Amino acid sequence: MDGGAYLVGMNAVLGDEPTGAGFPRPPLAPGWLLVPFVHYLGIDIGYKVWSSVASVLPAIPIYLLARRIGSSSTPRGFTPSPRFAPAAFAVGFLLLDLLHAEMIVTGALPLIAFALLAMVWWAMGELADEWSPTAAGVLAVCLGLIPWVNQTTAGLALVTIPVYGAALVWFKARDNDHLLSIIPRLAVPLAAGGIIALCALPWYMDVMPGTGLLNYPGPFMYLSPWNDSSWVQVALAWPLGLYIIWRAEQPWLRAFGVLILLLSALAPWLSTDETVINIFYRSRYLLAIPFYIAITWCVFVRWFPSYPPWGKTLSMALTVSAIAIMGTGYWWQFNNQTKYSDMVTHETEQALEIARASGDGKAIINNSFTLALWISAINKVESPHTWTWEPPSHWTQTDKDVRCVLGWRPECDISESVQELNAGWVLIENRFPYYNLRAPGVYGAVNVPEPWASLPTTPWLDLVYSKGTTDLYRISQ
Repeated sequence: MDGGAYLVGMNAVLGDEPTGAGFPRPPLAPGWLLVPFVHYLGIDIGYKVWSSVASVLPAIPIYLLARRIGSSSTPRGFTPSPRFAPAAFAVGFLLLDLLHAEMIVTGALPLIAFALLAMVWWAMGELADEWSPTAAGVLAVCLGLIPWVNQTTAGLALVTIPVYGAALVWFKARDNDHLLSIIPRLAVPLAAGGIIALCALPWYMDVMPGTGLLNYPGPFMYLSPWNDSSWVQVALAWPLGLYIIWRAEQPWLRAFGVLILLLSALAPWLSTDETVINIFYRSRYLLAIPFYIAITWCVFVRWFPSYPPWGKTLSMALTVSAIAIMGTGYWWQFNNQTKYSDMVTHETEQALEIARASGDGKAIINNSFTLALWISAINKVESPHTWTWEPPSHWTQTDKDVRCVLGWRPECDISESVQELNAGWVLIENRFPYYNLRAPGVYGAVNVPEPWASLPTTPWLDLVYSKGTTDLYRISQ
C-alpha cells in the first residue's frame, strides 16, 4: 500500500521526482535504502525483496532481548543451548504476529525503525547494568538513525525512550544501584544519538501537527469504538505489564512492563491529525516487541520451572498448537490484506503506459491518495485525487478542482479547473472506495453509492481504456 510513497522517496533522493507528491520524507525513508533493490531487481521484485528483508529486522533486537532473560530461566534439558530457547520462542512468535503480516503488505518501513528503537531499548538495559562501548555505540547510532528512517517511529521514540529510561533508573535505584554511575552511562550515548537525530529536523517541519498538510477537520483526539481490536490489546497487555512489574526481578524487564502499559494505553486513541494518529496507531504494532519479551519471561521463568514432569510435554503441545493457529492466522491476514493493498494491478499498469506514451506530461486525476503516490512514482506526473473525507486545508482547492473535473460541481468552470490542475487524464480504479464493508465513501461525491457511474456520460471525459476494474479517460476540455 505504502509502496508508492516509498518509490516517490526513492525518486527524490535520485533527483528524479518532479511532482512533489505526498509529504517530505527523510533520505532513508526508505530513499537510499530502496535504491539498490530497485536498481538491480526492478520495481516489482526489488520492492518485494526489500520488504522481506525489512520484515525480519525486528528479529535481531528481540533475539538479543530474549537472551537477556538468562540461561538460569530455562529448565534443564529443554534445549542444548539454554539461552537459545527463549530467544527462538520470542522471535518465532513475533514473526507470526498478525500485525506483522499486515505491515509487510501495507508498508515494511516502520519495521526497520522498530528494530532500531528496540536496539536502543536493548542497549539502555545493557548500559544500566555496566558500561559497554559496544552498547553505547549501538545506542547512539540506532537512536540517531531513527528519524532518518521513519517519521512515525521518531515520534514513538520521543515518547518511549524517556519513559523507559526513567523506569529503568527507578528500578535500578530500588535495587540500591548507584545512580551517579547509571545516569552518565545512559546520558552520554543518548545525547550523541540525539545530535545525529536532530540533523533530520528539516524533513519534519512541514509535517508537524497543525501545519495544514496532514490535519483533517474534526476532533484532535478521540477514542476508538469499543469493538475496535485495540481494546483487545489493552485487555491482554495491561495485566501482563502489571504482572511483569510486580514479579520480574531484572530492572530492565520491569521497565519493559512499563513500556507495555504505555504502548497499550496509546493504542485505542485516534486523531484527525495524521502526524498524531500515526503515533497512536503504530503503537499497536510496536507493542508486540515488549509484549512477546514479557510472554517469553512468563513461559521460561514463571511457568516451566514449576511444571510437573509431564508439564514439558504439555507445554510443547501448547506451543505447537499456538504456532499452528498463529501461522494460519498469519497466512489469512497476509492474503486478505493484499486484497485491500493491491494499488496497481496489471490493468492499471497498462492504463498508465497509455498516458505515459502520449508524452504530454499532464496530471492524472485518480480516486485514491495511495494510488496517487504510485502514479506519481511510476509516471512522474502530478496525480490529484479524491478524498474519503474533507481534506486538510492545504488540499482544499485541489479537491474542489478535482470534483469539478469529475462533474460533481455543476457551478464550476471546467476549463479553469483543468488548467489549474494541468490535468489531461482521469484514471479510476473501481474497487475504491468500497473495497470492504468498513471503507468510507468519497467526499463530495454526487452519485452514492456509485460515485463513478456518471463519468462515462460526462461530455469532456473520453473513455480510452477499460479493463477489469480500471478505467482511463482523456480530458477533452
